[in-house]
Amino acid sequence: MTTLLEPFLRYVPYLALLVRVVVGSTLMIHGYPKLKSKEQSVNWMKSMGLPGSSAILAAILEFFGGLFLVVGLIVPIVSFLFAIQFIAIVIMKKTKMKAAYVSSAKPSYEIDVVYLLFSIILIVLGAGVLSIDGLIGL
Repeated sequence: MTTLLEPFLRYVPYLALLVRVVVGSTLMIHGYPKLKSKEQSVNWMKSMGLPGSSAILAAILEFFGGLFLVVGLIVPIVSFLFAIQFIAIVIMKKTKMKAAYVSSAKPSYEIDVVYLLFSIILIVLGAGVLSIDGLIGL
């Protein structure tokens, strides 16, 4: 089976680059409004029965962690933090929001599972090519 996939193995660092840039930039876009309107984010978290400070921590992780992914800095560590965050989001949506896995009419958590899987992929693959991690030998 390995010989069938072997020609594709040389493209793994480029796959890591693609995943980290797309996921990182998307999370930056997602986290920026939370940083801008902290009070609204804090109030929403409190309405879910969670500490308001978790909204600030999530916003910081999403924006700056996303930036770290884009430039390729400490990618496995940042990805691990994102994995923890998305596990918590899935649990919260499942238990507190009674969300379905896929639903167009009510909250769902399928995209959170996808981000969790992307985080795991980046933990395993690392930063790939064109990264600060690669420049400094991490």
